[in-house]
Amino acid sequence: MKELLSLILIFSILSSCDRKKSDKTQSEFKPKTELTAETESEPKKELEAIQSKVKKDTINNYWALILDTISSKKEFKISDLKHTLELNTYSLNDSSIVRNLAQEGEQAYLDHSHKMVTDFKLLIDSIVDKKQIDRTDFGKALIPEFYTECNLSTTEIDSISGNIVYLNSSLAVPDTGNIWRVLYSIKIKDNQIGEIEIIETDYVGM
Repeated sequence: MKELLSLILIFSILSSCDRKKSDKTQSEFKPKTELTAETESEPKKELEAIQSKVKKDTINNYWALILDTISSKKEFKISDLKHTLELNTYSLNDSSIVRNLAQEGEQAYLDHSHKMVTDFKLLIDSIVDKKQIDRTDFGKALIPEFYTECNLSTTEIDSISGNIVYLNSSLAVPDTGNIWRVLYSIKIKDNQIGEIEIIETDYVGM
């Protein structure tokens, strides 16, 4: 009988120790788990704070639309048939030309301007053909560093010889004197406006 009581007492003590050990282990692990989760969230919070600061610190300048259309017209004959070529230069509402004007270490400053285009309209009695050009038509003739920031400025007819129209377009970096002029020709054939043939590219000024 005494042996049975001794065994019961031993089992009771062991069982009590196991419960305490289990409680202690759980209490030790729980704070560590919470600490790990808190630690992992800190870099995310820091990244979000940085991104928010960058957005707030960036200044965006948007140029106004150029509502005044620059127009010109020229009449000429091909095989005694009267032709009229009309040009209209204006800006799109696209803010597609973006320049970062900030110097190193300065607050970000993005300048947004609208792409300029020239519409060609060829009238031959009741026949009409149309064509539109923009700065991309001169990309291969311009210095890459200039091309990435430039915009079409003006387009003019220089002269007409037979069925070939000679023109010039000026391209400039907005709000600067950095300007290049491209001389080119377009052939009128079968009452259609042909492709641009670039003749020469000149630097106008800075």
